Amino acid sequence: MKGLFLGLVVCLLVLLPAALGHDHPESLPTSPKKGRVAYYRMADGLGTPGGACGYAKTGVTYNYGNVAAASSKLWKNGAACGACYLVKCGIKGICNNEGVKIVVTDRGDGDNTDFILSSHAFEAMALPNKASQLLPKGVVDVKYERIPCKYPGHDTLTVKVTEQSRFAEYLSVVVLYQGGQYDVLGIQIYDGSVKQWKDMRNAYGAVYDLPNPPKGTISLRLKLKNIASGGAVKLVKLDDVIPRFWKAGVAYDSKVKLA
Repeated sequence: MKGLFLGLVVCLLVLLPAALGHDHPESLPTSPKKGRVAYYRMADGLGTPGGACGYAKTGVTYNYGNVAAASSKLWKNGAACGACYLVKCGIKGICNNEGVKIVVTDRGDGDNTDFILSSHAFEAMALPNKASQLLPKGVVDVKYERIPCKYPGHDTLTVKVTEQSRFAEYLSVVVLYQGGQYDVLGIQIYDGSVKQWKDMRNAYGAVYDLPNPPKGTISLRLKLKNIASGGAVKLVKLDDVIPRFWKAGVAYDSKVKLA
């Protein structure tokens, strides 16, 4: 198939602010799968500052633009957000052996595709000076596998208060830098007035929200599924991760590093 028009793709990609730091990625305990990938093109080859995961403008510089939209079958109601994959095409004389390391930042379905890559990521699968031969193919067969990933300068969990939040009235958050091998299955918030953990609503993608949030500093508890350990689920507590006078659009470092 030659090319892929935006009108044929339900896809809005978004990038997060960092680059994957896994030059020698360690595969998770899953076998490489056969699949198909397509791409869409923006003027800069990157994604858009919007997307189904809800990373918004925070994502514009993520992973040098090597991002992807996951298909419906991989989306997992938004738990796919932040997952890292190694993707390789196999066209002799055009594709390299290293492939490209991508992170899921959006949802999108194409022509029976597993991922829709940014054109920057699609080109990264090519041998030097061969991208011009790979791009016209539009859709290619690949092998892909889930991998852990690191973000230089961001080795701890970060909680961003989204731009839609309104102080004291409505709190909306998204978790960043969970390391690629973890799926975020849920987020709870601690209400000190009743001494209880309360579930936040999964608004969409990776975004969780709550009207009338507790006053004072805010602690969260994440329900995480570790793909690297066979799918074990654990709770990770982020004490006082959001300050008392929080602001919309600001990211707060939890100081918590996932093992």
